[in-house]
Parts: sequence; C-alpha cells; structure tokens
Amino acid sequence: MNRFRVMYMLKNFPQMSETYIKTEIEAVRERCEIAVVATKKANLPAKNHVPFRQIEDLSVIRELIKEFRPHVLHSHWLHSAKLLGKLASKINVPFTVRAHSFDSIWVNRSTFDRLPFFHAYRLPSHIRRAVSYINGDLCLGILAFPFARPRLEEAGIHSKKIIDCYPVVNFRHFYNTSPNGDAVMNVGACIPKKNMGDFIELASTAPEMRFNLYALGYNVEQLREYAIASRSPVKFVPPVELEEMPAEYKKHRWLVYTAAKNGTVGWPVSIAEAQAAGVGVCMANIRADLREYVGNAGFLYNSVSEALEIISKPFPAELREMGFEQAKKSDVFEHRALLFDLWKKASSFPRLDDQRP
Repeated sequence: MNRFRVMYMLKNFPQMSETYIKTEIEAVRERCEIAVVATKKANLPAKNHVPFRQIEDLSVIRELIKEFRPHVLHSHWLHSAKLLGKLASKINVPFTVRAHSFDSIWVNRSTFDRLPFFHAYRLPSHIRRAVSYINGDLCLGILAFPFARPRLEEAGIHSKKIIDCYPVVNFRHFYNTSPNGDAVMNVGACIPKKNMGDFIELASTAPEMRFNLYALGYNVEQLREYAIASRSPVKFVPPVELEEMPAEYKKHRWLVYTAAKNGTVGWPVSIAEAQAAGVGVCMANIRADLREYVGNAGFLYNSVSEALEIISKPFPAELREMGFEQAKKSDVFEHRALLFDLWKKASSFPRLDDQRP
C-alpha cells in the first residue's frame, strides 16, 4: 500500500540554525513518504539531513510535484503561504504551514491605526499576502504558537484555520536525568534580536564561572570582537550539529537565553531542549507569554544583574524535575498528531489517493 505523501517546500534547507524543520521531518517520515524542495541555498548547512533538491524555477517545481503526486504540500513560516497557495491552486493539492516567531510577531504601524481605510497596511507585507491563501479552501490549516493566535486572528486569519502548537523538539533525543556540569550556556543564531551582547556582559560580571556561547553564523565575528574589547571570558563554541547537542547541554547547569525587548524572539526550541537535558533555564522577560512556555520550572529575568543573581545559585532539584515535564509539551513525536489530523482532511480532494498519515 502506498504511503501518504508529503512534499516539503522550504527555503535555505538544511540550515543548521533551523533544527525544528529537520526534527519535524524526522517525526513525519516515520509515517509518511516525503520529498523536500529548497528554493534557496543554506549559508550554514547541517551535515546530516534527508535528501533534497534545490530548485528556484517554479515550472520545474510544478513538474516535480506532478511526478511525486503529493497528497499535501507543507512548509514553514507564513512567508511561504503565498507560494504554496499558488502552487496548490494549479494542481488542486491542499497545503499546510507551520508558523514560527519572526513571522508571527510584528509591531503595528501606528500611523495607520487611526485610518480605518488603510487598516491592512498596519500589517507586514507577508501577512497581507498570506491571509487570503490561508483562509482559502486549499489551506487545511496552520500550526502556530498559542501566544500568536490573537494577533493572527486580528490580522484576518480565520480562527478555525489556526491550530495551537508548542515548538518542535525531539524530547527523547535530549532527555537525560543524569547530573549536569556547572557551566553557563547560550544558544542560537547570532542576530540582533537575540541580544547576545548581554551574555557577553553577564560573563564579564562573573569571571569565576564558565560561559559558553553557541552562536551560529551571521554576526559571530562582530560579537567576538566585542567580547575581546570587553575582556569578557566567554568562550565561543564552533557550530555543533544537532545530533551532538545533547552532550553539550549536559556540560551546563544554566542556559541564559538573551533576547531584545520589542523583538521577534518567540518560544526558542533551546528552552525545551535544555529542560529535557536537566539544564536550568533563565530567559529574558520580554513578553508575558513566556511564562507559559518556560513554566514554573524556569526563571525570567529583567536585567543582566538579575540574571547573575539567579545563576549564582544552584538550580533547585524540584525545578529540574518540573523542567523534564515542561519540555514534554514540545515533543514533536507527541504533537505531530495535530499535523496528521490536518493532513487527513486531504482525502476530501478528489484527485488524491485515499491514504492517511
């Protein structure tokens, strides 16, 4: 019997910093046959990944879709909704999208708030382009962080199209209750919204502690120069593959996740990964919804000095135990059922084979 077929339409695959895509694919391919198309080249590609084809020509992509005959098209980020919507309409294949943070968080343009006629222009262009495609019949739905729902609904996306979902983490890959080391870490793409300069400053205030920064690509060299100028003792760790990260987490007692206020940092996968590995979480308190994600198992700090006060103490054992349970909420092997439930609706499209994920 043929398996349910899913065609992934992605940008920059297999980008090392986008582990959530790789992890989702691992969970999906246990039940489905997949094909992956990347429309752009990754600038820091992961070494281990599923086979894919890099294609920018839409006519070639359409031919590949006809050849593979997917039951559904799937992508990440709301920026992709327009492309999937157009492809779907050409071949009558439904689609789904998993939203993330930077595509779901935006600052309204207050100039247009007072002008009802120009209401749509309060929204970023990728949202304006996405709404009609997501609300259309060919979109089976989108997965989004719970905190993003009110904003997406206000933008015009129908409530029934939005499925609340925690981040994508392979819990069993990181789960480890053995003792942790005593170092302090930060993880992520080295871009302004991550505000990693605060981690440099934090390391400078506690020279007796070990600080490891797992910064990926982008502005790493600029940040390294800042650390040298600041005489910060922070250690810059070269890029580490996803498969090797569990061992890296176990070297640490604390994860201090820095973030810029009013930025687009959402619910980082490293928070759940760290909790699954028994690492204490201390994240910048940039929004109220972060308490739901971090849970009572972690800390939210309002200043570098407050973060220092938190991590200068042992991570309480009872919070560590709570962290294991909190991390399970992001386990993709549990919540992949939300995606499969959406895909089961694909059987209502007459051209598709009657298979289920």
